[in-house]
Amino acid sequence: MPLRLILLFSAVMALLSPVHAQKPNIRQAPANRQAPANRQAPATIERFDGAGNLPPGWSVVSGDWKQTDGALLARSMDSDSYITFGDPSWRNYEVEATLTFLKVRDPARWVSLLVRASEDGATPWSQVPVRFDATRKNGVEFAVRTSPRQWSVRQTAAASQACELNRPRRLKAIVRQSFVEVYLDGHQVLSSHYCVDRDRGCVGLGVSGCIARFDDVSVRPLPEDGGDVAAPVVRSEVVAHRGYSAVAPENTLAAIDEAIRVGASGCEFDVYRCADGTVVLMHDKTVDRTTDGTGRVTELSLERLRQLDAGAWKAARFAGEKVPTLKEALGRLRGTGCQPVIEIKMEGISQQVIDDVRELDMVDQVAVIAFSPQVVREIRELEPQLACAWLYGKSVEGTPAQQADWLQTRAKQCNATILDLNYKLLSPELVAELKQRGLAVWTWTVNEAAVMGALRRWGVDSITTDRPNLLTAAVEP
Repeated sequence: MPLRLILLFSAVMALLSPVHAQKPNIRQAPANRQAPANRQAPATIERFDGAGNLPPGWSVVSGDWKQTDGALLARSMDSDSYITFGDPSWRNYEVEATLTFLKVRDPARWVSLLVRASEDGATPWSQVPVRFDATRKNGVEFAVRTSPRQWSVRQTAAASQACELNRPRRLKAIVRQSFVEVYLDGHQVLSSHYCVDRDRGCVGLGVSGCIARFDDVSVRPLPEDGGDVAAPVVRSEVVAHRGYSAVAPENTLAAIDEAIRVGASGCEFDVYRCADGTVVLMHDKTVDRTTDGTGRVTELSLERLRQLDAGAWKAARFAGEKVPTLKEALGRLRGTGCQPVIEIKMEGISQQVIDDVRELDMVDQVAVIAFSPQVVREIRELEPQLACAWLYGKSVEGTPAQQADWLQTRAKQCNATILDLNYKLLSPELVAELKQRGLAVWTWTVNEAAVMGALRRWGVDSITTDRPNLLTAAVEP
């Protein structure tokens, strides 16, 4: 027999041998003996071939879970169900699984990997869900169950393909300190630096509104070395968003008073110019959402705005709150130690805003922010003594250094030395890069103490929040 045929016959027989036909229940993936000393640790793989309803060490938190036919089957058409496994002392690891939707209630339903979880499902814990329609804007998420009744969605992304019934997909999450990377079918779909609610935890699986199966679940430990930042940094300023808007109607004097009372470092509010030329507090282009009236702010006179109730929508005790003018808001904050932070929502009113600030002799007390580069340029030119930040919230591609270069270029174009960025854009590396370039870093809108604590450790200068009462809880890392 020719040598080529002999070799082919030997290879086929090897594949058909019992060693290859058997699929062990739990095993250590073979290590590469030629790998360098710093190679990854082997993965623990669960193939669901054992006897019994569940593999040893797996704990049902909720729902119907069963090991059957070489897979883990989860039935949860009307609720969310979870199962956990592994060591609660784990910190850095890769976890992945093959998941298959068998039946779904609607396209928004999901299956997930749990990370940094507790064995009994006690909050907080984190998860990476994939929806049946994974192409939605939030088709893939990194989310945290912060309490039994509350989710915090820290990052979302759309996958390139939707899921299909009976079609397996491979989902993988890599957790290193506070950093999470998520891969679907081998392609990275999102990442987040906000796995900060629990320092360590086991892993698990989740399902919602579907029947699903899981195959070949694996966990690989990663090295423990390193951290997010070298050392804690000085405290960040905490700015009340639209006043203390979690408890009082936004952009009213009542919300400003509450921000002062709770000890916020600053109080942010939004301004438009109304029909007769007065600058007033309002976030939206219209008054419809936050008053009992209708119409565009720019088309309503101050007299008409004064007739509107800007507080009853929040709670009965705030009924009768009026739409304040910029001067009234500044006057309420003057001398309190709580810095007014004015977000200019329209172009063409920069001079008038500065005139109102000057009239109350508050140039050295006020900060201005705006998404419009033109507004930022105008403020910087008209009154260089005013602190002024450029607001930005969209994603920036590239490495942290490349992101910082892009942001620095845009900041220079509007003559800004302060960037006020959506917190989801930030990472410890990006904050460090921006500070190396001489830029101050402010961020918005952060409503959780754990995330505030991370941002403080990274060196963020100012944090805007609906809940300034959390500032005390966020001081500790």
